[in-house]
Amino acid sequence: MGQTKKRHYDRYTLAYKQQAVRLSNHPNVTAKDIAESLGIHVVMLYRWRMEHKNGELRENKHMKPAQPSPKRLKVRTDPAKAKDDELIKANKRIKELEKALALRTEELDLLKKARRFFEKTKR
Repeated sequence: MGQTKKRHYDRYTLAYKQQAVRLSNHPNVTAKDIAESLGIHVVMLYRWRMEHKNGELRENKHMKPAQPSPKRLKVRTDPAKAKDDELIKANKRIKELEKALALRTEELDLLKKARRFFEKTKR
């Protein structure tokens, strides 16, 4: 009797699925091109998009958490996410600078008042 051969199914992490969905949601990019570049079937990408839209996108329950090797390079980030992170950092820096400016302005006003006070007392 012949034996049946177990099939190997690729399993993808939740982060990988979310990244694929984010890439496919960019304007002027087709899902077919993204699926081909990622080496997955277009229908799988469409299913992930639908699950993401419905809030049902999750990791396969049979997946074992992968341990990243210490020599592994940083994973490329989504360009849109990188711009968002940069914007958040810039806004944080602006707020810090505004606080510093307000503090310096307050100190300057205090020194001006003190100068006027001492000029009056000299006369």
